[in-house]
Amino acid sequence: MITTRRASTDDIEAMLGHVQAGLDSDVAFASLGWRPPRAEADRQRSLRFLADPDTWALLAVADSSAIGHVAFVPARERAPSSQPADLLERPVIPGLAHVWRLFVLPDWWGRGVAPLLHDAAIAEMRARGYERGRLFTPSLQARARRFYERRGWRSTEEQWNDDFQLMMTEYRIALAPNGG
Repeated sequence: MITTRRASTDDIEAMLGHVQAGLDSDVAFASLGWRPPRAEADRQRSLRFLADPDTWALLAVADSSAIGHVAFVPARERAPSSQPADLLERPVIPGLAHVWRLFVLPDWWGRGVAPLLHDAAIAEMRARGYERGRLFTPSLQARARRFYERRGWRSTEEQWNDDFQLMMTEYRIALAPNGG
C-alpha cells in the first residue's frame, strides 16, 4: 500500500536518493560520455527550498520506505545578469507554480506512484490559488514527456541547461477553472 505524507528537511536523504536515481536513469538517452550530476551537490539549496514556507513537498511511502516525492515552489524570474544569482531572492512570478521535483524510484515506475504525486501537487496548486504551473524535463526523456502530456501539460520551449548539460523542455499547464 502506498501512502503519502508531507515532506520536510528531515527527508533530505531519501529525496536526494530519488533525485539521484532519476538523474542516473537519464544516461539511457543522454549523449555518449554524459555523466549525471550528483544530487548531493544540491543538498544545501534543497534544504533551503524545503525550509521555505512557500515550498510544498509530498513524499510517497511504501512499507515505511520513501519511494518518491513531488515538490513545487512559487515560480521565479530567470536570472539575467541584473537578477540575484540566488533563486530564492529573485522576484516571484504571480500566479505561476513551479514543479521543482517529481521523482519516483525506478523500481516503482508504472505502479501509480507518479500519478498519485502529480495529482496531489496539482490539487494543492489549485487550492493555493495558482493559475498556471510550469516544469522542466530533459527533452530526450520520452517517458517523462509522455507522462506530462497525458496530464494536460503543453511544451512551450526548449533550452540548454548548463547544470544538467542537457536540453530541457519547459512545460506549462492551466490550473484556473476558466483555463487561466
